[in-house]
Formats: sequence, C-alpha cells, structure tokens
Amino acid sequence: MIDARKELQLLIRSRYPFVAIHSADEARVEALLDKVAREEDLPLLIWSSTRGMRRSGMLVASTRGRTLDDALQEAKAKSSEALFFFKDIHTHLQQAELVRRLLDIAAYFRADRRTLVMAGADIEIPKALDHHCASLRLPMPTDEELKRLAWRVVHDFSHGQDVEIDMSSTSFVRLIDSLKGLSHLEAERALCRAVADDLKLSEDDVEQVIRIKKEVLEEGGVLEYVPVDVGPEDIGGLDALKSWLAVRRDALTDKARAFGLPAPKGVILLGVQGCGKSLAAKAAAADWDMPLLRLEAGRIYDKYIGESDKNLERALDAAEHMAPCILMIDEIEKAFAYGRSADSDGGLSQRIFGRLLTWLQDRTAPVFLVATCNDVTQLPPELMRKGRFDEIFFVDLPDPGERQAIFRVHLAARDRDPARFDLDALAQATDGFSGAEIEQAIVAGLYAAFAQEEDLTTATILAEVEATQPLSVTRREEITALRTWAEGRAVPASGSDA
Repeated sequence: MIDARKELQLLIRSRYPFVAIHSADEARVEALLDKVAREEDLPLLIWSSTRGMRRSGMLVASTRGRTLDDALQEAKAKSSEALFFFKDIHTHLQQAELVRRLLDIAAYFRADRRTLVMAGADIEIPKALDHHCASLRLPMPTDEELKRLAWRVVHDFSHGQDVEIDMSSTSFVRLIDSLKGLSHLEAERALCRAVADDLKLSEDDVEQVIRIKKEVLEEGGVLEYVPVDVGPEDIGGLDALKSWLAVRRDALTDKARAFGLPAPKGVILLGVQGCGKSLAAKAAAADWDMPLLRLEAGRIYDKYIGESDKNLERALDAAEHMAPCILMIDEIEKAFAYGRSADSDGGLSQRIFGRLLTWLQDRTAPVFLVATCNDVTQLPPELMRKGRFDEIFFVDLPDPGERQAIFRVHLAARDRDPARFDLDALAQATDGFSGAEIEQAIVAGLYAAFAQEEDLTTATILAEVEATQPLSVTRREEITALRTWAEGRAVPASGSDA
C-alpha cells in the first residue's frame, strides 16, 4: 500500500513545482500536508477563494491573496522554501491564462523548493503542465485508521448524551471490514449515520454500513454492489467449478500471502446462456465471504469524449478499494469484442481494452475477477492468455444428474418437497434445457396450478416443459460451435474435479 506521506515528501524533495492529490477529502489532505510540512521544516500556506491566503493554524481570514491571481503572485514573490495548498485552483485549470501563469512560476518553484498542491476528486491536468505536475492518490484508510475513526465518532456523539456500545469484538471486526472501500470522509459519514440513528453502536450497524456503502458505490453509475443470497449448495451441478473455487476459498487472505501463495486472478466462465455463470459468481462470493461487485461492460462507454476511459478507471479503482472482493464482468465480449474497428470509435475501444489488460496483468490488490462470456469468438486472444486469468471453464447444458439437482434446488426454494416429484421423469423430459429454462418451467407450472386451484405436480411441470422450445433447439448451431471451441481449450465446469 502506498505511504502517502513518504510519497509526498519524495515529490517535494524531487522539486516538483505542482502536485495534484486526487481526493475530495480536504480535511484529510490538509492534515497530511500539515504533517509533511512540519517534518520537512516548511511553512504551509493555504489559499481558498473565500478566505484568501493564510498560514496553516491561523483561523482568521486574510485580506492578502484574496483572488487567485493575487495568491499566485504572492506565492511567486516568496523568496524562501514553502508548501502551498490551493484549495480551489483545480476548478480553473482549463483556463489558458491560468495555465500560462503556472508555467511562468514553475521555474521559480523548482529553484527554491516550493510546491503548490491542489486537491479534488476529479482533477484534469492540462497537457501543458504534465511535465511539471505529479499526481498522488490517497490510499483508502487502513484498519487501524478506521478503528480510531469509529471510536472518535462514538466519543464525539457522547458529549451531552449517552451512546451505548453493544458489540462483541467479532462484530467490531465485521464493522471495520464493512467500512473498507470507503474514503475517510465517507466512512465517517456512514458511522455518524449508524450512531445517530439510535445512539448506539451495535451489530445491526454492520448491515446499515453495507447499505450505505452500496449507495456510495452505485453513485458512480458503473459498478453495482450485488446482494449475495445464494451459496454453492444452491447450485445444481458445476461440481468441478465449485471444487476449484473451494480450494481457493482463503487464497486472498493475509495468511495465504504469509504462506507464499500468489493471489488467484480470476476465471472466465464461457458457456450457454442460462446455465448458471452469474449464479456461480454469487455462490463464490457467499462461500468466500466477500463483497460481489458487478461491472456491466456496456455501461463503460459514454458519448462524451474522455468519459469512457474515466468510467473504467473509476470502476477499477473502486474495486481495488473494496478489496478483497470479487468483481464480475457480465458478457465481457460486448465491451471488448475482437475485431472492433478502431476507426469507428477513434481508438476508444483499443484504449479501454489496453487499460483492462494492463490492470489484469499488474494489479496487486486482492480482486478476483469472474468474467462471463456467451460468444468466445468475439474475445480478443490477448484476453485469454494465461497469467491474466487462472482458468477458463466451459459451462455446458446440464446432464441428467445435474438436471435432477436443479429441480431439487428450485422446488425446495419454493417450499415444495422434491421427494413428492418424479425427478427422473422431469430430468429426462428436460434434455437440452438450461438451468434457467428448468426454473422457468417450474414457475410456469406454479402459475398453472394456482389458476386451477391445485398444488404443483410432476404432470403440471411436464406440460410446461412440453410447451417450451429450449435454446438448445433454437440456437443449436451456436451451442455446437461453443462446444467445439471449448474441447481441449477449457475445463468442463461439471464433473468431479477440475
């Protein structure tokens, strides 16, 4: 994990005139700058559009350097080393005149070890300043920082009112884990909401923090926090895939790293639609006790120039901040199709694809990627190379034994005793059906039974099966092509081992 304090000190000592800190938490940035300034024996001068230029620690607004132009002139005229924090300057960076002013003072700053720091959630550095400005991203709060924050929030609320703490040490660890992935400011707000609700810090607050985290994550519009309500036992079949995942259940933990295990990177689940690929990702998240994030590849692309690149970057950053976690990319071929014309989109798809490849190869955060795919011929070969994914699994239509298992799962989920049904007959009748089609046959049977004021029976389900044309019939050629490609190239997801 990046040590922001040491990194900033290195940038200052390297005589960068400008540093852009990508964070919306001004209080945390200011605290970092104050600490670095003291350690480097530098005065810290802070400017904002409302308070002008002031020395750190002075609460009185200054009449000096009130405007941005005056503040920059004052910073340029200062003849000694200093650290400047210009709070609002990043909102003006697209102005050509301001860029010119910054270029003019860059040489002065570099000569005297003066550094101007700007901070914001989404700073766009003009190309003219690229060689003069370094970027720094504040890491997410550590476990220890989150623990201190939790106790500070409780302490602050305790002034003038009683705050009850009804939480075991195990529940407190779960609370801290649930805060991971939130910025310092977001974590503070989540804790304040949890405590203010009933003036209590309890195990119930863990679920509330998770709901708040879901809201924060989905504000970006690209990633979705997926509730996990199934486990491996809720999947009929796919035994080889489930066995493979079970062996790697604890492989993203600190204990595994201490043992010398490399973190598993992820899997591609290739196969027929409706056969449980997305369900397998949910089951893995439940079994590994990790959050599941879903990235719909089509949502990356935006009509505005530059926004698509940012969307992918935000999604990957958010996933790393939530780590350890499972990231699912549904129908990955839709965003990274092989042969997509660079001329048709100005090279955008190639840039997006290149960034994903780099992340897949170089990421260090414990993010396990599950990519589902229905049409392997559309995937670029670079994406399939070993080292980017651990394995490619082929999810075929279920065999008779798996179809029986699927019927058991879905009947039991609807409060029906599977023993009351002729599972062998149902399995034989649904040859060529996917798991989703089997579930739909049961649902349709329930509708028919309800309309006739009868209970669900084997005969009712068989009637619905008879009326269904499965994908294995309507898309026979595509499924045959998938099976042909997967033979010898992918590991069957069904079977006794992988």
